[in-house]
Amino acid sequence: QSYHEFYRIYGENVLKNVVEPEIVITEDSNSGYQFFRDACEAYHLKCDSANGKSNIFHYLNENKDGNMLIVADGSAFGPEIDRVLRLLEIRDHSALYLPESFEWLVLSSGVLKDKEITRMLQSPFDYIESEKYFSWERFFTALLIEKSKETYLSYSKRILNKAYLTENVRKAILDQMDRIKLDWKS
Repeated sequence: QSYHEFYRIYGENVLKNVVEPEIVITEDSNSGYQFFRDACEAYHLKCDSANGKSNIFHYLNENKDGNMLIVADGSAFGPEIDRVLRLLEIRDHSALYLPESFEWLVLSSGVLKDKEITRMLQSPFDYIESEKYFSWERFFTALLIEKSKETYLSYSKRILNKAYLTENVRKAILDQMDRIKLDWKS
């Protein structure tokens, strides 16, 4: 079966206002979570890890209080999106933010001053070889590791380099998150 037209499947669920969360929930427990945990501590917000994209729905069902921002890798969240969006439709105090991946967010921030990265981010489909990379997330992870090796921003997926937690780098990364404001309590 082939399709020749595009249809919007999930309606108009687009942020129109600035999101000022009290709680940030990340899908992972690795470097992305470590980054957001540190940022939340700096801004006196709570941060939790759902320990996997499949656990976000259950986390939201069990934790109903507070303005929540759920941050998950858009490149891998597809199977979970329907039920999470349906739940968020009845909870007007929560928002879902789906960058391609945490590594994409870092690469987009410009902290690694590299023109090739900029070109690759403008048309990643020209660079991502599906035979080599199972997902776009894996491509962006490999790219960040390669481009940052032997620099002060050397990246590891498991343990986040402290350089990513400095105020300037943290701000550059957070500035990529359009309409998301973590420092509103400061």
